[in-house]
Amino acid sequence: MAKKVRKIEPIHQKVMLELQPKKRVCAYARVSTDSIEQQDSFYYQVEYYKKFIGKRDDWEYAGIYSDEAKSGTQVKKRDDFLRMLKDCEEGKIDIIITKSVTRFARNTVDSIKAIRKLKLLGIGVYFEKENINTLSEKSEQMLTILSSIAQTESENISANTKWGFRKQFEDGNFKISTPAYGYMNDENGQLIIKEDEAKIIRRIFNEYLSGKGCYIIAKRLNKDNIPTIRYAEEWQESVVKVILQNSVYEGDLLLQKTYRTEAIPFKQKTNKGELPQYFIMNNHEPIITRIEGQTVREIFEYRGGQIEADDKSKYQNRYDFSSKIICSECGGTFRRQKIYIGKANERVQWCCIQHIRDIEKCSMKAIRDEVVKEAFLTMWNKLVTNCTDILYLLLESLKNLRTNEEQEKEIKELNNKIMELTEQSQILSRVVSKGYIDSAVFIERQNALTIEIKEIKKKRNQMLDNNGFEKEIEGTLRLLDIIGCNQEIMEYYDENLFVQAVDKVIIGKGFEITFRLINTLELTEYGGK
Repeated sequence: MAKKVRKIEPIHQKVMLELQPKKRVCAYARVSTDSIEQQDSFYYQVEYYKKFIGKRDDWEYAGIYSDEAKSGTQVKKRDDFLRMLKDCEEGKIDIIITKSVTRFARNTVDSIKAIRKLKLLGIGVYFEKENINTLSEKSEQMLTILSSIAQTESENISANTKWGFRKQFEDGNFKISTPAYGYMNDENGQLIIKEDEAKIIRRIFNEYLSGKGCYIIAKRLNKDNIPTIRYAEEWQESVVKVILQNSVYEGDLLLQKTYRTEAIPFKQKTNKGELPQYFIMNNHEPIITRIEGQTVREIFEYRGGQIEADDKSKYQNRYDFSSKIICSECGGTFRRQKIYIGKANERVQWCCIQHIRDIEKCSMKAIRDEVVKEAFLTMWNKLVTNCTDILYLLLESLKNLRTNEEQEKEIKELNNKIMELTEQSQILSRVVSKGYIDSAVFIERQNALTIEIKEIKKKRNQMLDNNGFEKEIEGTLRLLDIIGCNQEIMEYYDENLFVQAVDKVIIGKGFEITFRLINTLELTEYGGK
């Protein structure tokens, strides 16, 4: 008869176990989409780890960290993951448990980086599915392989999703998940007008056609407490620009305007020709007419050309003061001169071109290069020191200035006339294509319309140039941006700052040097003291 043997734990080991502090163990759980099924998965992960940690006597529950509806391809987008790492650094956690490598991260670099950091802190990560403890010797090689597989899997899923979208683009049956402001989806996923938002879209286009700029339009929308797009805090100039340039409001649909990069970390980028785009004309009901859209584009093009011309002229000059220094006596520009070449007192100076040609016609004396630079240095440091009292007050005043209502009314009438004549021109083209009028008559009428449209556009553009203080507001904002990046008192002349901030330098008698800044503000210093 076999003897009955009862197993007992060694007293020494039992005592030691009781004396050892419990390991503080947490779990990390993640689901990658916000679907109902995945939400259930998330709930079960949390419940499971609560019980799992509670079963071990030598473990102490240190919490559950979980990111819901995060992709896992970028650590920086997972708030609880980052919070868990922070708690690890603060010594609150000894072990992390997670379901698998794919739950921890799908980016090999981020995964390995986080694990190595935790290992240095003496913290292990246990992956249940793969049965890997990162504190073991062979864990790193295995983890590198598994993380790489997880990353490849993620990239393949992304590639398959993109292929699906592209196929839908090509077939013309892609359903917009987030319609543009002014539209919503019907039960079949087709775009239909959302009238309360469409009313705001029409207002934006009407105000732009009446001569207001994007900044002023955004400001007026905020003032009238118009609800913003997707619960943003306030209307921004950039949002108004996007709306005005979106062909969706003319009834057309341009697909694949943006795309995601192929490799992790995935980034959303504007499609500038890297991938094909798909254009569907007359896809849905328009909110504005095609002629209104075309007129808005023309105004954009005109204003864009004006800004581009200003910027281009800055970079065509050989020296930073070239074409910028103006004579207050005769209005001539100053030319750079190098005098006493090769001698100890060799220097560079700037002299009025009229004075050089005929001293009788302009008596303005030359001014040394370093005097202008020193004056700029003084002016700039004063501006930086007092920018709150000068630029912020100026900006507020400009914002509060009302635009000329009469001028706006006239601009709107001119735009209406342009659209009316453009429509007549289009009708005329259709009539001649059907042979209803003689070619000679068509050419005569078409030429007359073209000339009339050209003249009206010219008049409208002149009025646009003088409406709304857009240049002054934009210039002041740019100056504040420049100062924001250069807040320290400057000890030496900086060519880049001068080129960015100054439009003209006006030289007067007695070395009076006036700097006209890019927002047309003029500040005067005196050189040669």
